[in-house]
Amino acid sequence: MEEATLKVELIDKIEHADFNQLREIYGLLTNYFNGTYDVTEGWDLLPEYQQQQILKGLEEADAGLGTPFDEVTQKLREKYGLNG
Repeated sequence: MEEATLKVELIDKIEHADFNQLREIYGLLTNYFNGTYDVTEGWDLLPEYQQQQILKGLEEADAGLGTPFDEVTQKLREKYGLNG
């Protein structure tokens, strides 16, 4: 793809992006040009209800309310007839 075509397509995508998409694009470009990536930016882009569900899951795991990984994988192997 030609340089001019790339620029036109990028500008078009930016012009039609919603606010959250613009924030993400801005962060990606800023990090790209600075050579950094901040994983907390992704958290800030999640809707509040998703953040709350993740935090709730972490609290439950810390309280020992989860199912151990080995138990989950064993049940899945049995259910779907998987080996390994």
